[in-house]
Amino acid sequence: MYKKYLPAFIVIAALVMPAVAQAIPAFSKKYEAPCSLCHASWPRLNDVGVKFKLNGYQMPDSEDGGESGKVSPADNLFLDIGSANPPVSLRLEGGLILIQPGEGPDKSQEDKFFCCVEGNAVTLDAGGAMAPNISYWLSLPWGKEGVQQGYLRFVNLFKPGLLAVDIGSMKVVDYDAVPAGREWFGSPLIAFYGSPYNNNSKEIGLTAAHYDTGLRLYGRPKYGPFTYEFGVYTGAQITSSQNDDSDLAFTAMGRVDKGKISVSLRYWGNSSAKIDQKATNSSGASLLFPANSKSADEKTQEFILSARYVHPYFAVDFTLDRTSFSVGDRQVTTDGMTHSFSQDGINRMAMSLGAIWYVNSWFETGLAYGFSQYEGYTQTIDDEIYKMGNKDVGLLQLRAQIRPTMNMTFGLEIQMDTSSASARKRPDGSGFSSQNKIVLQWDLAI
Repeated sequence: MYKKYLPAFIVIAALVMPAVAQAIPAFSKKYEAPCSLCHASWPRLNDVGVKFKLNGYQMPDSEDGGESGKVSPADNLFLDIGSANPPVSLRLEGGLILIQPGEGPDKSQEDKFFCCVEGNAVTLDAGGAMAPNISYWLSLPWGKEGVQQGYLRFVNLFKPGLLAVDIGSMKVVDYDAVPAGREWFGSPLIAFYGSPYNNNSKEIGLTAAHYDTGLRLYGRPKYGPFTYEFGVYTGAQITSSQNDDSDLAFTAMGRVDKGKISVSLRYWGNSSAKIDQKATNSSGASLLFPANSKSADEKTQEFILSARYVHPYFAVDFTLDRTSFSVGDRQVTTDGMTHSFSQDGINRMAMSLGAIWYVNSWFETGLAYGFSQYEGYTQTIDDEIYKMGNKDVGLLQLRAQIRPTMNMTFGLEIQMDTSSASARKRPDGSGFSSQNKIVLQWDLAI
C-alpha cells in the first residue's frame, strides 16, 4: 500500500536539499513590461498575474480599458491594445519522443499508455480590455472546429474585486491554487485526469478539469487574501456549436492566499448523459450500452484540494482529487435479445506533487510524481456479476528546462511509468508494456 506514496516522499525529500513567461506577449507589448511581471515560470502565474487576470486583464487597482491605445484603423473597435496592434499572439507547442516506449496491443501511437507529445500545435490567443472593467479572451486552436476558450468578463461590480462575471467557453479549474492547463511538466496532472491520455485507466465521469461553456461568478474582495467562485456549466465539455440536452453541472471554489502559500478547495457536481458503457458478457460478446440524452443517469461528484508554495528559489505544487461516479441501469437489444447492465459506484483517489527549482534566470529543473487509484467495484451483465479490481496508475517525471528568451522554452523530460500491471490491461486481456520514455519539448509564444 505504501509503495505508491514512495515517489511522493522522494519529491519532498529532494526539496529540502539544497525567478523568471500564460499571458500573451501582446500584454507585454501593451504595458511595455516583461513577461516575468505576471509569470513565475511560464505558463504558471505569480500573484501579480493572478490579480491581473481577475481584474479583467487590467493592472491591479486600475481601470485602463478602452481609454488608451487607440490606434488607427481600430479607433472604433474599443480595444485597449497599446503597442500591441492587433492584440493577438500565437503559441507554438511541439515535441519529440527521443526514446520510444513499448507499443500497445494495436501497435499504434494511440495505444501509448502515456502520451504528451502530439506533434506541433498552434493556438491563436487574443485578449484584453474593451472598456473599463469589460474584457474578453479568445483561444483558438489552429485547424480545429470550435474555440478552446472564448468568453466575456465583467469585473469590479459594486466594489473593487467584490464581484466579477465570466460568460462563454472557459477553463473550469482556472482560479484554483493549482489550475488545470498550466502544467510546467510535460504531461497533464494525473490527479485531474486519472492518467494522461491512457485508453484504459482514464478519468471517470465528466469531471471538472476541462473546457466547458457556462456562467461563472467570482470575486477577490479588495484583492485581498480570499477568492470565491460559483459556476454553472453544460457539464458536457461543449466548446463549439453543439446541442446540450443533459442536465447542468455546478461548481464552487474557495481560495486563500497568505504570503508564499495558496490553498483552494473545489466541489464539482455533474449530471450528464454522454458516456457509453462497454461490457463483455459470459459468452465473450462485446456489448455497448449507449447514453440516452433524454435521461441524465450519470452522476459525477468531485472534490479538488490544491496548494502551492512559492519561494524565490523553488515552488511546490500539491493536488488531491477525490471523484465518485455512478450510472443508472441500462438495457440494449441486439439480434432480438435484450441485455441488461448495472454497475456499482466507482471511486477514485488521486494525487499529484511537483517541485520546480529556479536555478537561474534561464534554467529550471523539477521533479514530480502523480498516482491515481480506482477502488474495486462490480458490474452486473445479464444477471451475472463481474468483479473489477483496483487499478493503480502512476508517473514519475524528471525535467530540465532552458529559456533562451522570455517567450521561449526547451525542455528535456524523463518519464517513468510506475503503474501496476493490472492498470495496463484491457478488458480483452491484452495490455501495454511499461511506458518509460524521454521527451524533448518546445514552447514559443509570439
